[in-house]
Amino acid sequence: MLKTIFMNTLKLLVAGSLIGWLIGSGKLDFKLLTQLTQYPLAVLMAFLLTVGNFWLTSLRWKNILRARSQNNLPLTGILKITWIGQFFSSVLPGSVSGDLVKLLYVQGLDKSLSKKFVFASILIDRVMGLCGLILLVGLSSIFFSSHILKDAPAMEPLLKINYALAGLVIFALSLFYFLHPKIRRLLVGLQGIMLPKIFSKIIVLWDDLVSIRSRMVKAVLLSFCVQFTAVLIFWSLISPFVAGSMDFIQALAFIPLGLMTLALPVAPSGLGVGHAIFQKLFEFTGITNGASLFNLYFVLTLSVNLLGVIPYLLSKRK
Repeated sequence: MLKTIFMNTLKLLVAGSLIGWLIGSGKLDFKLLTQLTQYPLAVLMAFLLTVGNFWLTSLRWKNILRARSQNNLPLTGILKITWIGQFFSSVLPGSVSGDLVKLLYVQGLDKSLSKKFVFASILIDRVMGLCGLILLVGLSSIFFSSHILKDAPAMEPLLKINYALAGLVIFALSLFYFLHPKIRRLLVGLQGIMLPKIFSKIIVLWDDLVSIRSRMVKAVLLSFCVQFTAVLIFWSLISPFVAGSMDFIQALAFIPLGLMTLALPVAPSGLGVGHAIFQKLFEFTGITNGASLFNLYFVLTLSVNLLGVIPYLLSKRK
């Protein structure tokens, strides 16, 4: 208990220190939040797209759960659980807290689902989301590299990272899809040599992953749509303030990389860490107020996530 309190306090101190440094250095300015009220259509679009993304992520998770579910899981029920999970992820450090809440709630929809598989489905869902994000940033970098570098040559090292990550994901997915029996035999062999308990859990997780192999393509495509929508949300909020400095194609090349950092279990919703990361990423395009621009996205998504308290309070499961 004391260790948990200490770690959470430490994480919040790190986030608070980053915010304090950004404000003190003039890189984080809250005036943009008040200026955003002059663009109500942009805010409305971002809000609707955020809600739409909840629907897409719920559909992706339902697609994974159907591999073992004996009932027809209602999408509205999965959507409520997803929103409740986002609420807890926003008020507690990191995103794992929301995943644990989702684990408990989904068993209320189908008791035939074991806790181990539900937990595995959440991990698999995370992996699919990450794959979609990396493929989005990698493919956009490949197809639009000349356009991106024309106005922002400083992004060349970043594009090389994008190529490498996309290649790694494609290689890993190919290995899994075509060589999964050989990889399982390798894991079983390692289990007999060292750390049998740990490898036993890895093998169970691997079997769960293989069981949804036929649903993998759909999950990756849904993840691609989710991440593309996330960039649209970000872009709809910042476009009034960056017109002439960057365009949507450039945003596709680095915003997904920044969004990956929001999953780090440092502070609620990436507070502080996301501000610092996006400050640096925007500097590749010559924009010096990246932390303030990210703050627009941070406040809107946090506000929508907090609305998850409504289905939580209305739920019969506490």
